[in-house]
Amino acid sequence: MTGADTAMRDAVFELIDADRELLADTCLELGNTYAPCGHEQPVADAVSAWYERHGIAARQQQILADRSNVVATLAGSRPGARSLIFNAHLDTEISGPDHANLMESSDPNLVGAWREGDRIFGHTVLNDRGCMSVFMVMAKALKGAGAQLGGDVILTSVVGETGMAPVDEYQGLSYEGKGFGTRHLVDHGVRADYALVAETTAWSKSWIECGAVYLRITLRGRNMYTPRLIREPDLPDHPNAIVKGAVVATVLEAWGIDYEERNSYMSELGEVRPKAQVGAIRGGVPYRPNRSSPVCKLYMDVRTLPGADQDAVVDEVRAVARSVDPAVEVDCYMAKAGRVGTGVEPLSEAVEQAYGEIVGGATPPPQVAHTSMWRDTNIFNAVGIPSLTFGPPRGSAAVQGTGHFELDDLVAAAKVYAAVAMDICA
Repeated sequence: MTGADTAMRDAVFELIDADRELLADTCLELGNTYAPCGHEQPVADAVSAWYERHGIAARQQQILADRSNVVATLAGSRPGARSLIFNAHLDTEISGPDHANLMESSDPNLVGAWREGDRIFGHTVLNDRGCMSVFMVMAKALKGAGAQLGGDVILTSVVGETGMAPVDEYQGLSYEGKGFGTRHLVDHGVRADYALVAETTAWSKSWIECGAVYLRITLRGRNMYTPRLIREPDLPDHPNAIVKGAVVATVLEAWGIDYEERNSYMSELGEVRPKAQVGAIRGGVPYRPNRSSPVCKLYMDVRTLPGADQDAVVDEVRAVARSVDPAVEVDCYMAKAGRVGTGVEPLSEAVEQAYGEIVGGATPPPQVAHTSMWRDTNIFNAVGIPSLTFGPPRGSAAVQGTGHFELDDLVAAAKVYAAVAMDICA
């Protein structure tokens, strides 16, 4: 690194330090913008307005009337130089009657974000508007310092990263998730040599992520009035589909434990452990329980290893469910593949060097969850853009929304991102 390079880096870092309060304020502004999954437009507008206020060129990629990606660019000056995408997602959680009536827990979109001293709380910030705020402030510092970039730095805020898929009466693109916005991004020309997906990773790097299949498991019965109920001795003949569904759910829970153990493996980054669970159930009419339910539906999320035969996983679940009721119907309503990134070494090395310089030491190995979930690295890696995910820690977050950011960590992350941008896009 030349003396000029060092001076420029120091100037960028000084501007990031000066914008410490702006970074906190941006987290709170975006975190308190009501924009649930499927309806992210208000926070897309807030991001666009922020870039405009700070003189950074940005545009929106409209997908639906209330779903738009935001793309901002710090243009490079040298044709053929390496370019880098920073990516974070606008969506966090569903909202409205479905969340209120079916989850009976606090709505993260309504709770929003708040600050206690130098800690920032709120699930909307943790996933993922905090890391988005980090690279927004980073971009302002790069521009303000006049950083000489050879290649483009592209800042992307996308809709539809969190897990959703159209099913039953919930139809249309408003219910699309798991890489929906990022897929639209790359399919419509937003590409670069590398992509850094800005998510909380506790300072670890991962370019391995699982895929997922969503399954609807339907059991049939007969509508029988309680005083006239006839319980057949064989479970497949039982008139109440909910009774069958309870047994199938129990059997699938046992299968999920076995599936996880059979498919876990040690990767180059650490353990990858694909999990599965029944996440929703419906059957009967709540205000009229005097009838056996003629239908019961279970909805299951099965995580799949990179390269896994997802059709085989569906067949395996179908066989398990049919061991209870041969007439069960198993439909796959979403299948998104996991990926292992290739060619990520230059980006990984740039992150490692920047982390060592700014935070100190080597990046820690990723937690099992960080190699076993969905992140939009899968989309970039699928189209040949080497991608990894990297970001600051989020405190203790075993229960959704109970973690927090330390402001010092967000400032450090902005410096790491800036150093990576100046390295890759030199």
